[in-house]
Parts: sequence; C-alpha cells; structure tokens
Amino acid sequence: MALPGPPSEPSVPPRPKLVAEDLLLYDKEGQSLLDDHALRILIALHQESLTAQEISTRYKVPIAACYRRVRRLLSLGLVSGAGFVTEGRRRPARLYRSEVDRFQVIYGNGQMTLHLYLRNGIEASTIVSFPPETALT
Repeated sequence: MALPGPPSEPSVPPRPKLVAEDLLLYDKEGQSLLDDHALRILIALHQESLTAQEISTRYKVPIAACYRRVRRLLSLGLVSGAGFVTEGRRRPARLYRSEVDRFQVIYGNGQMTLHLYLRNGIEASTIVSFPPETALT
C-alpha cells in the first residue's frame, strides 16, 4: 500500500476541535464505555475523590447518568471506592477516585490512539478512526 505524498498546499488545515465524544470506547455489545459524561467523571476523580452528588453538581452531569457512569467505570476498574463521607449527612455517601494514573493521546494517519495507564500497572489502548473529511494529521 502506497502512502500519500506530502500535501501540495504549504498551509496545514486547522485541526477540528476535539470534544470528549471523540474519545469513545465501545464494549462487546457496541455500547459506549467512555462518553462525554464518563470522561468528565474520570477527569473529576483524577483531580480529587468525590461523591456522585458532588460530581453531578460541579461537572453538570445529571445525577442518574452520573450513577450509571460511575457503576460502569467501577466495573471496568477505571474508578474505585475511596471511603465514605458522613459529615452533615443522614446516610454516608461513597467517595470515588480514578484509577487512571495518566493517559496519552496520539494523532496520525487519520486516527487517534488513546492509551490509559492505570495505577495498578495495567495499560489499555484503543484506536479511533476518523472519516476522511475530518481526519487529523
């Protein structure tokens, strides 16, 4: 397979704005694992341990969606429980924290590769291909 030559135009078109929806991962049933809400939750929990209610309020994630995403992220091992908050509450609220230590996004050849590095040493990767009209170079 021959690779295309250098672009004929000297200017490079601007990269399209990357939004969280572009970082979708899918499970075996084709359901999204990391949609916009899940990525907001991961980012929030990477910065500090929070309850679902705190995530919902601060990051504008509807509370039902927040609990669904947190359950899914827990099942994937991307989030873990970090204790409970009892102060000023009738019932203890569970704290959550991100298990993602760091991530790396690599662009090239019309695709994006997302690498997740977890605190326990596990690495996960996914490749997202872009349609030719929006391909990143």
